[in-house]
Amino acid sequence: MTGIQSLEARTALGCSFSVVGYIVASSRGIHRLTRHAFDRTANLAFILSRFVIFFVVFFALHLPVRGDIPAFYFPEAHWLLQHRLPYRDFPSSYAPLHSFLDAGLVLLWNSPIAIILFAILAECFIIPVWLRAARLFASESAVRIAAVLYVASAISLQFVTIDGQDNVVIALLLGLGVLALARQREALSGIFVSLSAVLIKFLPLLFAPAFIFAARRWLRWLIGFVVVLALGYGIFAAMHLNIFYPLTAEGSQRTASDLPYLLESAAGYIPPSFVEDGVLAIVLLILIAVMLRARLRARAETPLLRLVVFGCASLNLALLIFSKKSWPPYLVLTLFPLCLLFGEGGYRRLRLACFAIFNVLAVTTHSIWATVFSQFLAEPFHHALAQGQPIAIVFLITQILLVAGYAWLLVESIDMMLTPTPAKLVPEPQLTANEPQLTRKAP
Repeated sequence: MTGIQSLEARTALGCSFSVVGYIVASSRGIHRLTRHAFDRTANLAFILSRFVIFFVVFFALHLPVRGDIPAFYFPEAHWLLQHRLPYRDFPSSYAPLHSFLDAGLVLLWNSPIAIILFAILAECFIIPVWLRAARLFASESAVRIAAVLYVASAISLQFVTIDGQDNVVIALLLGLGVLALARQREALSGIFVSLSAVLIKFLPLLFAPAFIFAARRWLRWLIGFVVVLALGYGIFAAMHLNIFYPLTAEGSQRTASDLPYLLESAAGYIPPSFVEDGVLAIVLLILIAVMLRARLRARAETPLLRLVVFGCASLNLALLIFSKKSWPPYLVLTLFPLCLLFGEGGYRRLRLACFAIFNVLAVTTHSIWATVFSQFLAEPFHHALAQGQPIAIVFLITQILLVAGYAWLLVESIDMMLTPTPAKLVPEPQLTANEPQLTRKAP
Protein backbone atom coordinates (compact mmCIF):
# COMPACT_ATOMS: atom_id res chain seq x y z
CA MET A 1 0.00 0.00 0.00
CA THR A 2 1.38 3.39 -1.01
CA GLY A 3 1.43 6.41 1.27
CA ILE A 4 -1.46 8.01 -0.62
CA GLN A 5 -3.53 4.82 -0.40
CA SER A 6 -2.81 4.66 3.32
CA LEU A 7 -3.97 8.27 3.67
CA GLU A 8 -7.17 7.51 1.77
CA ALA A 9 -7.86 4.43 3.90
CA ARG A 10 -7.14 6.38 7.07
CA THR A 11 -9.57 9.10 6.01
CA ALA A 12 -12.32 6.64 5.07
CA LEU A 13 -11.99 4.65 8.29
CA GLY A 14 -11.85 7.81 10.39
CA CYS A 15 -14.97 9.23 8.73
CA SER A 16 -16.87 5.98 9.17
CA PHE A 17 -16.12 5.64 12.87
CA SER A 18 -16.75 9.34 13.54
CA VAL A 19 -20.19 9.17 11.91
CA VAL A 20 -21.08 6.07 13.93
CA GLY A 21 -19.88 7.77 17.11
CA TYR A 22 -22.01 10.86 16.43
CA ILE A 23 -25.14 8.80 15.71
CA VAL A 24 -24.84 6.51 18.74
CA ALA A 25 -23.78 9.28 21.17
CA SER A 26 -26.80 11.33 20.05
CA SER A 27 -29.19 8.42 20.57
CA ARG A 28 -31.40 8.13 23.62
CA GLY A 29 -31.11 4.36 23.48
CA ILE A 30 -27.76 4.30 25.30
CA HIS A 31 -29.45 5.85 28.35
CA ARG A 32 -32.20 3.21 28.56
CA LEU A 33 -29.86 0.32 29.32
CA THR A 34 -29.07 -0.67 32.86
CA ARG A 35 -25.61 0.27 34.05
CA HIS A 36 -24.39 -3.32 33.91
CA ALA A 37 -25.80 -3.85 30.41
CA PHE A 38 -24.29 -0.62 29.12
CA ASP A 39 -20.85 -1.36 30.54
CA ARG A 40 -20.86 -4.87 29.12
CA THR A 41 -21.98 -3.61 25.69
CA ALA A 42 -19.42 -0.81 25.58
CA ASN A 43 -16.54 -3.09 26.54
CA LEU A 44 -17.62 -5.80 24.12
CA ALA A 45 -18.02 -3.30 21.27
CA PHE A 46 -14.57 -1.90 21.94
CA ILE A 47 -12.84 -5.30 22.08
CA LEU A 48 -14.59 -6.65 18.98
CA SER A 49 -14.04 -3.54 16.89
CA ARG A 50 -10.33 -3.30 17.70
CA PHE A 51 -9.49 -6.96 17.22
CA VAL A 52 -11.53 -7.31 14.03
CA ILE A 53 -9.71 -4.35 12.47
CA PHE A 54 -6.38 -5.59 13.82
CA PHE A 55 -6.79 -9.02 12.19
CA VAL A 56 -8.16 -7.59 8.93
CA VAL A 57 -5.30 -5.08 8.55
CA PHE A 58 -2.36 -7.28 9.50
CA PHE A 59 -3.50 -10.83 8.72
CA ALA A 60 -6.17 -10.62 6.02
CA LEU A 61 -4.69 -7.72 4.04
CA HIS A 62 -1.08 -8.33 5.20
CA LEU A 63 -0.40 -4.60 5.40
CA PRO A 64 3.03 -3.65 6.79
CA VAL A 65 3.44 -1.98 10.15
CA ARG A 66 4.11 1.73 9.69
CA GLY A 67 5.24 4.65 11.83
CA ASP A 68 7.27 4.61 15.02
CA ILE A 69 7.26 0.83 15.57
CA PRO A 70 9.48 -0.16 12.60
CA ALA A 71 11.41 3.11 12.83
CA PHE A 72 12.17 3.15 16.57
CA TYR A 73 10.43 0.63 18.86
CA PHE A 74 11.42 -2.58 17.06
CA PRO A 75 15.08 -1.70 16.31
CA GLU A 76 15.65 -0.46 19.87
CA ALA A 77 14.23 -3.70 21.26
CA HIS A 78 16.68 -5.73 19.16
CA TRP A 79 19.62 -3.51 20.12
CA LEU A 80 18.78 -4.12 23.76
CA LEU A 81 18.64 -7.88 23.15
CA GLN A 82 22.16 -7.53 21.72
CA HIS A 83 23.22 -6.30 25.19
CA ARG A 84 23.33 -2.65 24.20
CA LEU A 85 21.95 0.05 26.46
CA PRO A 86 19.84 3.12 25.62
CA TYR A 87 21.47 6.56 25.87
CA ARG A 88 24.90 4.93 25.57
CA ASP A 89 25.00 2.38 22.75
CA PHE A 90 22.01 3.67 20.80
CA PRO A 91 19.96 6.88 20.86
CA SER A 92 16.46 6.75 22.30
CA SER A 93 13.85 9.45 22.76
CA TYR A 94 11.92 7.34 25.24
CA ALA A 95 11.97 6.52 28.94
CA PRO A 96 14.65 4.21 30.39
CA LEU A 97 12.46 1.10 30.50
CA HIS A 98 10.80 1.62 27.12
CA SER A 99 13.20 -0.54 25.15
CA PHE A 100 13.11 -3.17 27.94
CA LEU A 101 9.33 -3.41 27.60
CA ASP A 102 9.53 -3.79 23.83
CA ALA A 103 12.36 -6.30 24.12
CA GLY A 104 10.21 -8.45 26.38
CA LEU A 105 7.41 -8.37 23.81
CA VAL A 106 9.82 -9.22 20.99
CA LEU A 107 11.11 -12.20 22.97
CA LEU A 108 7.56 -13.54 23.10
CA TRP A 109 6.91 -12.88 19.41
CA ASN A 110 9.63 -11.55 17.15
CA SER A 111 7.39 -9.30 15.10
CA PRO A 112 6.44 -5.60 15.14
CA ILE A 113 2.84 -6.78 15.35
CA ALA A 114 3.53 -7.97 18.92
CA ILE A 115 4.01 -4.34 20.01
CA ILE A 116 0.71 -3.33 18.41
CA LEU A 117 -1.07 -6.25 20.06
CA PHE A 118 0.26 -5.18 23.45
CA ALA A 119 -1.01 -1.62 22.90
CA ILE A 120 -4.48 -2.95 22.02
CA LEU A 121 -4.55 -5.21 25.08
CA ALA A 122 -3.57 -2.27 27.30
CA GLU A 123 -6.31 -0.12 25.79
CA CYS A 124 -8.91 -2.80 26.52
CA PHE A 125 -8.62 -1.77 30.20
CA ILE A 126 -9.15 1.93 29.48
CA ILE A 127 -12.95 1.86 29.39
CA PRO A 128 -13.45 -0.28 32.56
CA VAL A 129 -11.05 1.95 34.52
CA TRP A 130 -12.45 5.24 33.30
CA LEU A 131 -16.08 4.17 33.65
CA ARG A 132 -15.42 3.50 37.31
CA ALA A 133 -13.47 6.71 37.86
CA ALA A 134 -15.69 9.05 35.81
CA ARG A 135 -18.87 8.09 37.67
CA LEU A 136 -17.37 9.62 40.81
CA PHE A 137 -17.48 13.16 39.38
CA ALA A 138 -19.64 13.12 36.22
CA SER A 139 -23.27 12.34 35.54
CA GLU A 140 -24.27 8.93 34.24
CA SER A 141 -25.38 10.52 30.97
CA ALA A 142 -21.98 12.16 30.47
CA VAL A 143 -20.15 8.93 31.26
CA ARG A 144 -22.16 6.94 28.73
CA ILE A 145 -21.70 9.49 25.97
CA ALA A 146 -17.96 9.56 26.69
CA ALA A 147 -17.73 5.78 26.52
CA VAL A 148 -19.52 5.69 23.16
CA LEU A 149 -17.28 8.44 21.77
CA TYR A 150 -14.20 6.55 22.91
CA VAL A 151 -15.34 3.26 21.37
CA ALA A 152 -16.00 5.02 18.06
CA SER A 153 -12.95 7.30 18.24
CA ALA A 154 -10.95 7.53 15.03
CA ILE A 155 -8.06 8.81 17.16
CA SER A 156 -7.97 5.65 19.26
CA LEU A 157 -8.51 3.41 16.26
CA GLN A 158 -5.74 4.87 14.11
CA PHE A 159 -3.06 5.70 16.62
CA VAL A 160 -3.41 2.58 18.80
CA THR A 161 -5.05 -0.24 16.83
CA ILE A 162 -3.20 0.45 13.57
CA ASP A 163 -0.12 2.48 14.52
CA GLY A 164 0.46 0.76 17.88
CA GLN A 165 1.31 3.97 19.76
CA ASP A 166 2.14 3.02 23.34
CA ASN A 167 0.93 6.41 24.60
CA VAL A 168 -2.14 4.38 25.54
CA VAL A 169 -0.13 2.77 28.36
CA ILE A 170 0.32 6.25 29.82
CA ALA A 171 -3.42 6.87 29.42
CA LEU A 172 -4.21 3.66 31.31
CA LEU A 173 -1.80 4.45 34.15
CA LEU A 174 -3.22 7.98 34.42
CA GLY A 175 -6.71 6.49 34.72
CA LEU A 176 -5.50 4.13 37.44
CA GLY A 177 -3.86 7.12 39.14
CA VAL A 178 -7.18 9.00 39.16
CA LEU A 179 -9.02 5.94 40.51
CA ALA A 180 -6.42 5.47 43.27
CA LEU A 181 -6.74 9.17 44.14
CA ALA A 182 -10.51 8.78 44.41
CA ARG A 183 -10.01 5.92 46.84
CA GLN A 184 -7.64 8.08 48.92
CA ARG A 185 -4.62 5.96 48.07
CA GLU A 186 -2.45 8.92 47.18
CA ALA A 187 0.90 7.14 47.28
CA LEU A 188 -0.34 4.47 44.88
CA SER A 189 -1.67 7.18 42.57
CA GLY A 190 1.75 8.83 42.51
CA ILE A 191 3.36 5.48 41.73
CA PHE A 192 1.06 4.92 38.73
CA VAL A 193 1.79 8.34 37.23
CA SER A 194 5.52 8.08 37.85
CA LEU A 195 5.64 4.56 36.44
CA SER A 196 4.30 5.84 33.12
CA ALA A 197 7.16 8.37 32.98
CA VAL A 198 9.71 5.63 33.65
CA LEU A 199 8.15 3.06 31.34
CA ILE A 200 7.11 5.03 28.22
CA LYS A 201 8.27 8.66 28.04
CA PHE A 202 8.79 11.69 30.24
CA LEU A 203 5.57 13.48 29.14
CA PRO A 204 3.51 12.33 32.19
CA LEU A 205 5.73 14.56 34.34
CA LEU A 206 3.66 17.38 32.86
CA PHE A 207 0.57 16.13 34.69
CA ALA A 208 2.10 16.02 38.17
CA PRO A 209 0.82 19.48 39.25
CA ALA A 210 -2.80 18.50 38.51
CA PHE A 211 -2.48 15.41 40.72
CA ILE A 212 -0.71 17.30 43.51
CA PHE A 213 -3.43 19.98 43.65
CA ALA A 214 -6.20 17.38 43.59
CA ALA A 215 -4.70 15.12 46.26
CA ARG A 216 -5.96 15.77 49.79
CA ARG A 217 -2.75 14.29 51.20
CA TRP A 218 -0.50 15.68 48.48
CA LEU A 219 2.72 14.83 50.32
CA ARG A 220 1.93 11.11 50.16
CA TRP A 221 1.24 11.42 46.44
CA LEU A 222 4.54 13.23 45.94
CA ILE A 223 6.48 10.61 47.89
CA GLY A 224 5.06 7.76 45.79
CA PHE A 225 5.78 9.74 42.62
CA VAL A 226 9.36 10.69 43.52
CA VAL A 227 10.38 7.25 44.79
CA VAL A 228 9.52 5.48 41.53
CA LEU A 229 10.97 8.31 39.45
CA ALA A 230 14.22 8.28 41.44
CA LEU A 231 14.55 4.50 41.15
CA GLY A 232 13.69 4.39 37.47
CA TYR A 233 16.01 7.15 36.36
CA GLY A 234 18.49 6.90 39.24
CA ILE A 235 19.61 3.37 38.34
CA PHE A 236 20.41 4.47 34.80
CA ALA A 237 22.16 7.60 36.06
CA ALA A 238 24.29 5.43 38.36
CA MET A 239 25.35 3.51 35.26
CA HIS A 240 26.60 6.81 33.83
CA LEU A 241 23.95 6.89 31.12
CA ASN A 242 22.71 10.25 29.88
CA ILE A 243 19.15 10.12 31.22
CA PHE A 244 18.51 13.63 29.87
CA TYR A 245 19.16 12.54 26.30
CA PRO A 246 15.43 12.43 25.37
CA LEU A 247 15.06 16.06 26.43
CA THR A 248 18.14 17.28 24.59
CA ALA A 249 17.35 15.23 21.48
CA GLU A 250 13.74 16.35 21.28
CA GLY A 251 14.37 19.94 22.35
CA SER A 252 15.37 21.27 18.94
CA GLN A 253 12.94 19.23 16.83
CA ARG A 254 9.94 20.78 15.09
CA THR A 255 6.77 19.31 13.66
CA ALA A 256 3.58 20.45 11.99
CA SER A 257 0.14 20.43 13.68
CA ASP A 258 0.86 23.13 16.23
CA LEU A 259 0.63 26.91 16.56
CA PRO A 260 4.39 27.62 16.18
CA TYR A 261 4.37 25.81 12.82
CA LEU A 262 1.40 27.86 11.64
CA LEU A 263 2.96 31.17 12.67
CA GLU A 264 6.36 30.27 11.22
CA SER A 265 4.73 29.23 7.94
CA ALA A 266 2.79 32.48 7.71
CA ALA A 267 5.78 34.68 8.54
CA GLY A 268 8.47 32.66 6.78
CA TYR A 269 10.62 33.11 9.85
CA ILE A 270 11.70 30.63 12.55
CA PRO A 271 12.48 32.27 15.91
CA PRO A 272 15.09 30.87 18.33
CA SER A 273 13.96 27.77 20.19
CA PHE A 274 14.09 29.48 23.58
CA VAL A 275 11.43 31.98 22.49
CA GLU A 276 8.87 29.32 21.63
CA ASP A 277 9.85 27.20 24.64
CA GLY A 278 9.39 30.25 26.84
CA VAL A 279 5.89 30.88 25.51
CA LEU A 280 4.96 27.25 26.20
CA ALA A 281 6.35 27.51 29.74
CA ILE A 282 4.34 30.68 30.41
CA VAL A 283 1.12 29.07 29.18
CA LEU A 284 1.70 25.99 31.33
CA LEU A 285 2.42 28.16 34.38
CA ILE A 286 -0.82 30.06 33.79
CA LEU A 287 -2.75 26.79 33.71
CA ILE A 288 -1.03 25.63 36.89
CA ALA A 289 -1.99 28.93 38.55
CA VAL A 290 -5.62 28.36 37.50
CA MET A 291 -5.47 24.89 39.07
CA LEU A 292 -4.07 26.34 42.28
CA ARG A 293 -6.88 28.88 42.38
CA ALA A 294 -9.44 26.12 41.85
CA ARG A 295 -7.85 24.12 44.68
CA LEU A 296 -7.92 27.05 47.08
CA ARG A 297 -11.56 27.84 46.30
CA ALA A 298 -12.76 24.24 46.58
CA ARG A 299 -14.86 23.27 49.58
CA ALA A 300 -13.30 20.72 51.89
CA GLU A 301 -16.05 18.18 51.24
CA THR A 302 -16.01 18.52 47.45
CA PRO A 303 -14.08 15.87 45.49
CA LEU A 304 -11.29 17.35 43.37
CA LEU A 305 -11.36 14.68 40.68
CA ARG A 306 -12.55 17.17 38.08
CA LEU A 307 -9.47 19.23 38.83
CA VAL A 308 -7.06 16.41 38.10
CA VAL A 309 -8.94 14.90 35.14
CA PHE A 310 -9.61 18.08 33.20
CA GLY A 311 -6.41 19.67 34.50
CA CYS A 312 -4.44 16.90 32.78
CA ALA A 313 -6.52 17.38 29.63
CA SER A 314 -5.83 21.14 29.71
CA LEU A 315 -2.09 20.68 30.14
CA ASN A 316 -2.00 18.15 27.31
CA LEU A 317 -3.92 20.44 24.96
CA ALA A 318 -1.68 23.39 25.84
CA LEU A 319 1.31 21.23 24.93
CA LEU A 320 -0.31 20.28 21.62
CA ILE A 321 -1.02 23.91 20.75
CA PHE A 322 2.11 25.73 21.89
CA SER A 323 4.91 23.17 21.68
CA LYS A 324 7.01 23.36 18.52
CA LYS A 325 7.21 19.56 18.60
CA SER A 326 3.85 17.96 19.18
CA TRP A 327 1.62 15.73 17.17
CA PRO A 328 -1.96 14.39 17.31
CA PRO A 329 -1.11 10.96 18.83
CA TYR A 330 -0.56 12.84 22.11
CA LEU A 331 -4.36 13.18 22.23
CA VAL A 332 -4.47 9.51 23.28
CA LEU A 333 -2.95 10.50 26.65
CA THR A 334 -6.17 12.21 27.77
CA LEU A 335 -8.68 10.98 25.20
CA PHE A 336 -11.33 9.69 27.62
CA PRO A 337 -11.37 12.97 29.61
CA LEU A 338 -11.84 14.82 26.30
CA CYS A 339 -14.78 12.55 25.47
CA LEU A 340 -16.29 13.49 28.86
CA LEU A 341 -16.61 17.10 27.71
CA PHE A 342 -19.67 16.34 25.58
CA GLY A 343 -22.06 14.90 28.12
CA GLU A 344 -22.85 18.25 29.71
CA GLY A 345 -23.68 21.73 28.45
CA GLY A 346 -25.84 23.01 25.62
CA TYR A 347 -25.71 22.52 21.85
CA ARG A 348 -24.81 18.87 22.39
CA ARG A 349 -25.47 17.66 18.85
CA LEU A 350 -23.52 20.53 17.32
CA ARG A 351 -20.58 19.93 19.63
CA LEU A 352 -20.68 16.19 18.92
CA ALA A 353 -20.60 16.92 15.19
CA CYS A 354 -17.60 19.23 15.66
CA PHE A 355 -15.82 16.56 17.69
CA ALA A 356 -16.46 14.01 14.93
CA ILE A 357 -14.86 16.37 12.39
CA PHE A 358 -11.98 16.98 14.79
CA ASN A 359 -11.34 13.22 15.01
CA VAL A 360 -10.99 12.99 11.23
CA LEU A 361 -8.69 16.01 11.12
CA ALA A 362 -6.50 14.59 13.89
CA VAL A 363 -5.88 11.31 12.06
CA THR A 364 -5.38 12.81 8.59
CA THR A 365 -3.61 16.17 8.73
CA HIS A 366 -0.36 14.83 10.15
CA SER A 367 -0.47 12.01 7.62
CA ILE A 368 -0.79 14.60 4.84
CA TRP A 369 2.31 16.33 6.20
CA ALA A 370 4.28 13.06 6.27
CA THR A 371 2.97 11.54 3.02
CA VAL A 372 2.46 14.47 0.65
CA PHE A 373 5.01 16.95 1.96
CA SER A 374 7.64 14.53 3.32
CA GLN A 375 7.57 16.34 6.69
CA PHE A 376 8.90 19.62 5.32
CA LEU A 377 9.42 22.46 7.78
CA ALA A 378 7.77 25.87 7.97
CA GLU A 379 10.04 27.74 5.55
CA PRO A 380 9.42 25.38 2.56
CA PHE A 381 5.74 25.43 3.44
CA HIS A 382 5.84 29.25 3.40
CA HIS A 383 7.31 29.20 -0.11
CA ALA A 384 4.68 26.70 -1.28
CA LEU A 385 1.95 28.98 0.06
CA ALA A 386 3.55 32.01 -1.60
CA GLN A 387 3.45 30.14 -4.91
CA GLY A 388 -0.24 29.39 -4.40
CA GLN A 389 0.09 25.61 -4.60
CA PRO A 390 -3.42 24.16 -4.14
CA ILE A 391 -2.30 21.23 -1.98
CA ALA A 392 -0.41 23.65 0.29
CA ILE A 393 -3.55 25.75 0.74
CA VAL A 394 -5.58 22.64 1.58
CA PHE A 395 -2.95 21.60 4.11
CA LEU A 396 -2.97 25.09 5.63
CA ILE A 397 -6.75 24.87 6.12
CA THR A 398 -6.44 21.50 7.86
CA GLN A 399 -3.71 22.90 10.12
CA ILE A 400 -5.80 25.92 11.09
CA LEU A 401 -8.84 23.75 11.81
CA LEU A 402 -6.79 21.30 13.88
CA VAL A 403 -5.20 24.00 16.05
CA ALA A 404 -8.60 25.70 16.40
CA GLY A 405 -9.98 22.34 17.55
CA TYR A 406 -7.24 22.08 20.17
CA ALA A 407 -8.07 25.59 21.39
CA TRP A 408 -11.79 24.80 21.55
CA LEU A 409 -11.19 21.66 23.59
CA LEU A 410 -8.78 23.56 25.85
CA VAL A 411 -11.46 26.15 26.68
CA GLU A 412 -13.98 23.38 27.33
CA SER A 413 -11.50 21.53 29.57
CA ILE A 414 -10.71 24.61 31.64
CA ASP A 415 -14.42 25.29 32.08
CA MET A 416 -15.03 21.72 33.26
CA MET A 417 -12.01 21.88 35.54
CA LEU A 418 -13.49 24.92 37.30
CA THR A 419 -17.03 23.50 37.47
CA PRO A 420 -17.80 22.00 40.89
CA THR A 421 -18.83 18.37 41.09
CA PRO A 422 -22.66 18.16 41.26
CA ALA A 423 -23.84 17.79 44.84
CA LYS A 424 -25.64 14.53 44.13
CA LEU A 425 -22.32 12.97 43.07
CA VAL A 426 -20.47 14.01 46.23
CA PRO A 427 -20.09 10.86 48.36
CA GLU A 428 -21.74 10.99 51.74
CA PRO A 429 -19.33 11.15 54.70
CA GLN A 430 -18.71 7.93 56.57
CA LEU A 431 -20.47 7.77 59.94
CA THR A 432 -18.40 6.87 62.96
CA ALA A 433 -19.52 4.39 65.56
CA ASN A 434 -20.52 7.20 67.95
CA GLU A 435 -22.62 9.20 65.48
CA PRO A 436 -26.36 8.54 65.15
CA GLN A 437 -27.76 7.20 61.89
CA LEU A 438 -30.18 9.76 60.44
CA THR A 439 -33.36 8.64 58.75
CA ARG A 440 -33.55 9.91 55.20
CA LYS A 441 -36.90 11.01 53.84
CA ALA A 442 -38.02 9.57 50.57
CA PRO A 443 -37.74 12.08 47.72
